[in-house]
Parts: sequence; structure tokens; C-alpha cells
Amino acid sequence: MVKHIVAVDKCRGCGKCVDICSLELWELVDTDDGKKIAEVIEEAAEICHTCMACRDTCPEEAITIINEDE
Repeated sequence: MVKHIVAVDKCRGCGKCVDICSLELWELVDTDDGKKIAEVIEEAAEICHTCMACRDTCPEEAITIINEDE
């Protein structure tokens, strides 16, 4: 199982993770305070190949990927 963790305090909703993911696992969602943050689409997360493109493209280093199968 792969866990996708977004540091909400770091994410500024730029959408680079959404754009780079070839599997379309990410989306931007509205927060209660009117900001947008990245969030993984849980129904699709199980197909993640852990390529780390989302993590590596994040300018705020807000994404952590944990592969619990390793």
C-alpha cells in the first residue's frame, strides 16, 4: 500500500503534482478558508507506481510518499 501525505501547512495549491501525474491521482480541493490544496484521489491511489514525480516536482516539498510494501 502506498500512502500519499500532503503537508497542508506547506501546500500552496500550485497544481504541479496534478499536472505531472500521468495516472491522474491528484486533484486540487478547496479548504474551509478558501485556499486550494493538493489531495490524492483515494479510489485511485492503489495504482500509484511510486515514481515520485509528484513529490519531486513540488516546489514546497509538501508531499511525502510512503510505500508500505517495501
